[in-house]
Amino acid sequence: MPIKISAESLSAIKLGASDLSAANIGVTRIYPNDITVSYVAPTGQSLTYTTPATLVGSPGAAYTQTFTITGSSLQALSTGSFACAGLPAGLSAAVTAGSGSGVGNTLTVTITGTYPNVSSLNTALTISGIAITTYTQYTINYTSSNPSNPNSCGSLPILTTISPSISVANAISVTNSTGSQTGYVPSFPQTVTYSLSSDTVAASYAGNVTFYFVQSTNNCDICNLYGDNTGSSGTYQLGTTGNLTGGATLYAGASTRSWYLSLTGGGTSTITRNTGAMDGSQNGIYITSPAANTVQPSSIAVDDVLSSGGFFSQACAKTFTVSASNGVRLFFQNIQSTPPDNWASSQTIVYSGGNPFGNLIFDYNNAPATGTFTLTVTCSSPVYSTYTRTFNLN
Repeated sequence: MPIKISAESLSAIKLGASDLSAANIGVTRIYPNDITVSYVAPTGQSLTYTTPATLVGSPGAAYTQTFTITGSSLQALSTGSFACAGLPAGLSAAVTAGSGSGVGNTLTVTITGTYPNVSSLNTALTISGIAITTYTQYTINYTSSNPSNPNSCGSLPILTTISPSISVANAISVTNSTGSQTGYVPSFPQTVTYSLSSDTVAASYAGNVTFYFVQSTNNCDICNLYGDNTGSSGTYQLGTTGNLTGGATLYAGASTRSWYLSLTGGGTSTITRNTGAMDGSQNGIYITSPAANTVQPSSIAVDDVLSSGGFFSQACAKTFTVSASNGVRLFFQNIQSTPPDNWASSQTIVYSGGNPFGNLIFDYNNAPATGTFTLTVTCSSPVYSTYTRTFNLN
């Protein structure tokens, strides 16, 4: 039967036991054994934390709660050697999720375990070990226009679309728009790579052809690119090596050129070319004669797709390699000294101006009497193109 305690009624009491399991005080039902865990906002590492919500439960029951960690708009956070001090007995915390890997990202911490035996009110947590990387924002503007002038390289087979782009090493949270990129880097210097790409080459042309970026009429080998040295918070130094500023030559076929971004603060810089609109087209070396499967040719002729302003009309030194399989030997007549000293299955020369291949001759004394051999002609630097043809030995 109920026991009157002053004017309030105690609805149930377990006689002979040491605990009060439930009580009615007015219209409120009270569970004296329930545990409350509440928090104040965590602290540590000068980061921003949400406050874990207050939870109530029975001693030993499963407990799960979360809170988040964020840094400044220029900071990227990662788990690192995360630690959380101040948790009640029976609870532990770990980073369980991250919202992105860019600047201003958020980490989620989950507290798990079981409710303690006694309540923990206004629990103060101290966070340590979060890895913090502070970034600097940059903006680079670059030449982005496609060809707009008529062909200036002679009889180009196709006028292609040129697509420039840039990339910055170790950059995060990168956004691109036409002719501009904004991102964040953790330190300086960083390598900036400016790339040009063109349409797929025409299938009607033989060989592994390459694209050209036109500087001026009948001078189809190079496009000079420059990085300026003005920045809103200092100087972006864009150079071919180290911290040099100034221009760099981007050769046809070499689709990228790298600079170094060397600055202690952010800012805006510009990569541009010192010419007007660029033409673009395919070009490349290929064997014009003799025909494939010819028996033991005495010499070969190599040409390029363009009738003017092509591989063999420029003054820049290019590295050519020719090689023959199956014991066939060769050499560049009139460029290398007279055999037999120079006969070899592979020859490499650095040559500028004119076409060196009309005098490429062959020796078959070390080749078998029957079968085939493959000739490979390659220009590897500073432009690139290669072509292969197979001939008969008998």
